[in-house]
Amino acid sequence: MFRRLLGLTTAVILPLLLLAALLAVPRAAAGSSTVLVDAVLYDGYELSDTDEAVRIRNVSQQVVDISGWQLNDGESSTIVIPFTITLAPGQAIWLAKDGAAFQRQFGFPPDFERNDTLPGVSNLAGSWPSLANTGDQVMLRDAANALIDCLAYESNPNEQCGAAWVGPAVQPYAPNTSFSSNGQILYRARDQQTGLPLPDTNSAADWAQGNTDVSDGRKVLFPGWDLDEFFWTAQMTETAVLTIAIAPDNAYHAIVDQIAAAQTSIQIETQTFENVAIAEALLAARQRGVAVTILMEAEPAGGVTDQERYICQRLANVGAHCWFMFNESSQQIYDRYTYLHAKFILIDGERVVISSENLSPRSLPDDDKSDGTWGRRGVVLITNAPGVVSHVQTIFNRDFDPTAHADITGTHLIGAPPPDFVPVTVTGGISYPVRFTAPTAVHGTFAFELVQSPENSLRRNDALLGLVNRAGAGDVVLVQQLEERPYWGSSLSNPVDNPNPRLEAYIAAARRGAVVRLLLDSFFDSPTSPISNSATCVYVNNLALTESLDMVCKMGNPAGLGIHNKMVLVWANGRGAIHVGSLNGSELSSKGNRELALQVQSDAAYALLAEMFWGDWGYRLHMPLVMRDYFPPARHVLISEVLYDPRGAQDDAEFIELVNPTGHPVDLSNFSLGDAVHPTDFEDVRRFPAGVILAPGHTLVIATAATAFFAEYGFNPDFEILDTDPLVPDMIDDLAWGDPNTFLRLGNSGDEVILRDSHDQVVDAIAYGTGVFPGVVSCNLVSTSNVSLERYPYWIDRDNCLIDFREWPFPNPGVLP
Repeated sequence: MFRRLLGLTTAVILPLLLLAALLAVPRAAAGSSTVLVDAVLYDGYELSDTDEAVRIRNVSQQVVDISGWQLNDGESSTIVIPFTITLAPGQAIWLAKDGAAFQRQFGFPPDFERNDTLPGVSNLAGSWPSLANTGDQVMLRDAANALIDCLAYESNPNEQCGAAWVGPAVQPYAPNTSFSSNGQILYRARDQQTGLPLPDTNSAADWAQGNTDVSDGRKVLFPGWDLDEFFWTAQMTETAVLTIAIAPDNAYHAIVDQIAAAQTSIQIETQTFENVAIAEALLAARQRGVAVTILMEAEPAGGVTDQERYICQRLANVGAHCWFMFNESSQQIYDRYTYLHAKFILIDGERVVISSENLSPRSLPDDDKSDGTWGRRGVVLITNAPGVVSHVQTIFNRDFDPTAHADITGTHLIGAPPPDFVPVTVTGGISYPVRFTAPTAVHGTFAFELVQSPENSLRRNDALLGLVNRAGAGDVVLVQQLEERPYWGSSLSNPVDNPNPRLEAYIAAARRGAVVRLLLDSFFDSPTSPISNSATCVYVNNLALTESLDMVCKMGNPAGLGIHNKMVLVWANGRGAIHVGSLNGSELSSKGNRELALQVQSDAAYALLAEMFWGDWGYRLHMPLVMRDYFPPARHVLISEVLYDPRGAQDDAEFIELVNPTGHPVDLSNFSLGDAVHPTDFEDVRRFPAGVILAPGHTLVIATAATAFFAEYGFNPDFEILDTDPLVPDMIDDLAWGDPNTFLRLGNSGDEVILRDSHDQVVDAIAYGTGVFPGVVSCNLVSTSNVSLERYPYWIDRDNCLIDFREWPFPNPGVLP
């Protein structure tokens, strides 16, 4: 009897136990939130959207058996997950229409594919549902066809989801032209502590695009991003050396010294590279056998310059490599980030340079600074902290991965400069007295935090917002920034509907009792724009006045070529911390660009940069280095450059450049520009239309013909005399002056250029060659064609063209010396 019972146990009971064990792996019930549709790419980059994909995630604490589960849109086809497939707690898997297409865009293979294109990737049964680009639903069902989760997006009327969806469908986040709907992955908003999706409410609020929270939502995701890997900021406390360099004072030498010390490798990620002196240092490193790799943006604002082409050509000739992150839609290649905007250098895998500055001669001049210099304000941090170096190395390895990502290409993309190109090698100047003659090195144990976009720069409890949120009564927040917008979203929005969370964090600190100061750039600013720095200062200062806050915003240009810095200093709880890097206050910088900043708790670093800040806060540019023969800056708009004899027979590429050297905007409405000294002269006068504002430190370029000007310089002038391009506004002919049958064209043998205000009072005038104007000393004719007369320095006016202007062989409209 015992033997029979034992046999029965073996033959019958054991299989039942095994079946029970299998059934113990949970199968989610209908409407269960244990497994969720986690991400969807429905409007892909590939032809026919073959890169469509859906990610599902187990958000429970148990293993879930998803054998035979189905995915469809409730209308067309259905795919089926193979049997014996389980999801571990927290595990997510990608289901793709076409694995090869998915891998081309994402940089890694999916977990499952419908089209059999990748060996080693399991196939899904059934047919892939065609997800409509204009709106659809994504439905996850279990093996018994019970609805588990549902997503409704774009114009979908939500007829199939039923109780599994409430309210409006999710829309891609595209508040302005900086954010594309094409290629955007809808994904669930994450809990900032756990990294898991927020609790499911079956609504658009569950999704990063549909959630209206400024930290958790209003976000985008595109193929190729590394959100999971970089969801949290990298934080470490390490004993290290921290070097702080300041541009334009000493940052050039700090960077070149690091390049000179390199023994094995230099890896650079920067938006642009135009500094020939730094290129020479890299060439010397390459001659020592150092490997040099540079990753840049292929489509920076204004395009790749011939200066950059020249540098990359020289580097390529010695085996160094310029690489570019680029777009080529005809080949279904789309760069991962809107702009590659980070600025860092890795040296030998042992040290890292993190900066607010590109490798620009305007930020990093190499001139002799004993008599002063001239450039952009910025900050460079250098450290040998192992954890910092390691994390930045990982970022570089992910960004520069031409094997996995098709958006990386070589120097051939940008081509060579023209054969007759002459690089600009003269940098700096004498007008800004250097305040910091050498970098400062601090030794100690520091708390470091690396903040990067687009993955983690808007976290509320750490990163920049977390740092600012520490400031309370009696603490200090100092912001020096190239750009800090009053609000995000559309330029037609406002701070209530689309707040800039960075700016609101500064304001909140002031409301808690902190001293808050914002010093924003005036050089690059467009004061008439509703999202300009000028608008931010108006918004901030009005709030401070209304609420009696110790908060002030002002504009500045302490070193001559603008504030290019992206720096926040916080003194809280008796300790100082700094935030320095590439992140500015635009929405794109936090959500769509590759950016990098380093935060460090260091009283010494805070003290140094606070000294710089307060000096810049009260500093008045153009203070003379030597009082003898000193002329103060002009207090009116000046004629700053004139090209009267351009190459070509027609002279249609003539231009006149104006500059505002004052500290305030100037309204040029109805100001006139011409060569007629008297109303009866056989010459011409043109007037500016109403509403033309020239910001402090900015220029306006007026060309004879916009088409000829564009052909020469690759961009449009601000105004033209002849109507050759409908996109360029025309100067208005003043029929009361000169001959109405002629137009403003400057004589090659001599002429006058006269700027008058709206009451016909002379503001500025120059003469050259045979030209004569009362009270003005004329210039000699230039020595050859296509050479301009350039005011140098641009803010001094002695009414003497011989000493106010120089003959300049490289006409550079819109760029000040």
